[in-house]
Amino acid sequence: MPKVILITGASTGLGETIANYLTDKGHIVYGTSRSIEQLSKSFHTLTMDVCDEENIHVGIQHILQAQGHIDVLINNAGLAIAGPVESLPLADFQKVFDTNVFGTLRTIQAVLPSMRQQKSGLIINISSIAAEAGLPFRGGYCASKAAVDRLTEALRFEVASFGIQACYIQPGGTKTDINKNRLRVSLPTDSVYKKTFDRTYTLIDESVSQGIKPDEFGPLIDKIMQSPRVERMYRVGKSLEKFSVLLKQLLPTRIYERMIRTHYEM
Repeated sequence: MPKVILITGASTGLGETIANYLTDKGHIVYGTSRSIEQLSKSFHTLTMDVCDEENIHVGIQHILQAQGHIDVLINNAGLAIAGPVESLPLADFQKVFDTNVFGTLRTIQAVLPSMRQQKSGLIINISSIAAEAGLPFRGGYCASKAAVDRLTEALRFEVASFGIQACYIQPGGTKTDINKNRLRVSLPTDSVYKKTFDRTYTLIDESVSQGIKPDEFGPLIDKIMQSPRVERMYRVGKSLEKFSVLLKQLLPTRIYERMIRTHYEM
């Protein structure tokens, strides 16, 4: 039976790929972003800024009036940032949290009343494997995604009795536009961090450009939607990325951190 699905951040990349896949599967998909209605897509498009609470409510009411319900919310809108913790501009740090964390929260809060009323629903938050570790020069991004994970875990407990399920997906490096849109701290030439940061930033870019294809996520989400019992977390990435999470759990901190420093030549 076709489901009504709302996907944020669907103008390009991962969100668009998921929206296209689920549309091809026969679902009624609404993809949103701040300027998506200017674009030609295979799915319904809706202008929605996850940083604007009123805009979110207007968009969700539009879907509810047109379809009567929303079965699945996929929070995909996100923003990345790279730079030393000491040099992170507070305004940029706030912008990342406003999109990744508060944007996710705003959309969840706007959708939940209708899901509770219909006694069913599924919320999928797109997180990152980076949520599992504070990686060098990605502290802001890692922190925001870790917040999404903990928020989702709490949400699972709170809404289970209403017939609503929630989970998060942790992608590893994925070929999307995140490199182009990432906020990057501009360091002066005499910065003590510049040499290491520039070298690390190249590795960050490569992890995306050489990452997995976004095509893997549509089938996964379709599988989650059909699951009677949704797992807390789904991790998708290269073997080394997933193995690194296990290493952090198993190795003594000193050895794990030495491996990370060696990898980034720090």
